[in-house]
Amino acid sequence: MGIVAQDVSGAGVVSLRRVTGTRNSLRVPFWCAAVAAALYLFAAAGRDFWSPDEPDFAEHVREMLERKSLLLPYENGKPYSEKPILFYWALAATTPFSGGDVSPFGTRVPSALSAAMLVFCAALLAGRRGGEKEALLAGAATAVAPIVFWQGQYVQVDALFSCLLMLAFVSLFFLEGEEGGARASRWRWVLRVALAAAVLTKGPLAVALAGLVVLTSCALRRSWGPLRATHPIRSIFVFLVLVIPWYVFAARAGGSVYAYDLVVNQNWNRFFQAFDHIQPWWFYFESIWSDFFPWTAFALAAPFVLSSAGLFRARPELRFAATAAAVSFVFLSFSQAKQGKYLLVAYPFAAVLVAALVAEAERRAAAGSRGILGAVRGWAAFVAILLLAAAAVLFPAARRIAPTEAGLAPFVAVPIGLGAAGTLVALVRRRREAVPALLVLATTLAAGEIVAGAVVLPAIDVLKTGRPFYERLRPRVSHGEPLAYFGGTYRCYPILVLRRKTEHFKTDAALANWVEKTPGALVLADESERQHWTDARLSALVVLDRQRVGGDEALLLGRP
Repeated sequence: MGIVAQDVSGAGVVSLRRVTGTRNSLRVPFWCAAVAAALYLFAAAGRDFWSPDEPDFAEHVREMLERKSLLLPYENGKPYSEKPILFYWALAATTPFSGGDVSPFGTRVPSALSAAMLVFCAALLAGRRGGEKEALLAGAATAVAPIVFWQGQYVQVDALFSCLLMLAFVSLFFLEGEEGGARASRWRWVLRVALAAAVLTKGPLAVALAGLVVLTSCALRRSWGPLRATHPIRSIFVFLVLVIPWYVFAARAGGSVYAYDLVVNQNWNRFFQAFDHIQPWWFYFESIWSDFFPWTAFALAAPFVLSSAGLFRARPELRFAATAAAVSFVFLSFSQAKQGKYLLVAYPFAAVLVAALVAEAERRAAAGSRGILGAVRGWAAFVAILLLAAAAVLFPAARRIAPTEAGLAPFVAVPIGLGAAGTLVALVRRRREAVPALLVLATTLAAGEIVAGAVVLPAIDVLKTGRPFYERLRPRVSHGEPLAYFGGTYRCYPILVLRRKTEHFKTDAALANWVEKTPGALVLADESERQHWTDARLSALVVLDRQRVGGDEALLLGRP
């Protein structure tokens, strides 16, 4: 990778002797992405499917394969309309490598590779004029950001969607600098295919975000050039040719209810009249501090510093990164439904700005103005001290709050504490720089994430899934015995393990009617749900088996 890491006095201090400040090749982006992919895949390898989403996606794909049809995803035998098809195809593509069945590790590979591509794009943009030092810092900041790490080792649609949207954004940037010719044509095809694939992954949100980025770029440049560069008429035609056929065939196969939910309810209604994940308008102002820790303060300061230095004019990639991040943040803040992962595509752009800010701080310090560098180093020191204090109190706090898992605390505290100490050593030894200390800080977070993947997540796997409970149940219901699932939202982990379908009831009255009419009826329910039952007929059910799952208990109920 061209970087030499040394251990000085027990703490990692990064040497940048072979990292240049000149315009970069693909070397640093490639190695940043490769290391990130290895980190995510390592963390993905040690646990089962985790609720709420991982078992659902896995079961949807399993039922598609069982039906020998890849047109629609299915859940408990019914077409599932919350997401379009591309992510399911990506998961299905991993099954030949796992015996034709869904596997926890295999189904996480698309997310890991997608998150690694976010790292690659961040390093690529940062290094375009900032050199390998900025490319390395932007790639490292993206790779270890908590939200990127989590999405990179988790079966959810957002990493793939953000990757495809990022490719569309990057193609828009490169199109701005191309007058024509073969290179511009290639970037237009990247834009068309990536945007179509993003829509087939999560819906038309991709078009809205990309369109707003183009229009904002036009407004900032006071020119229609960014829009004209896309060849909009031809691009729209190609986009529709790629997208429309699946929607048409899916609507015909799933029916009108399926089509309405897929197109209208999961997009327009979820954005303007949300039915879940409802948050206030300021939600992302809070979530960015944990999701992009510890780089958030730098990202917020970067636009002001870079603009005052004239770098938005001198370096178009920085202006574009600020535009893409700001458009994503503002537009998604208007949605009633908000989750931190929705903003995933903005963080690689924020990392590009962070790297440019730190490089500018070092340049100003070399010219005799150390104010910004002092602020950057001060924040790095604050974060290191915060992590050091957290490492010191983690074990006693765990013993008091979660005594059964307290034994895991040292595995996390030791690497975090050593890394935080290493960051402080780097700050002391390299007083005129900030990049080495920040790279040690990124390495510290990576060490914590490695420990999480190797030790913490596997250790709490049974508590999170309750798999032994369902494995005990499987022989009892493997011959078509009447089995019902009770809950407002159907969760697929039970049927993924049991390999069978169930009845599903959302009200205790409906469940009681079914139990009365069904000899030998068995019911799966959570203890928290059972406590709210008011139908007296269900009092005849007794607990046949139980197991703690998370903060609740999974129950098997039946007649005595």
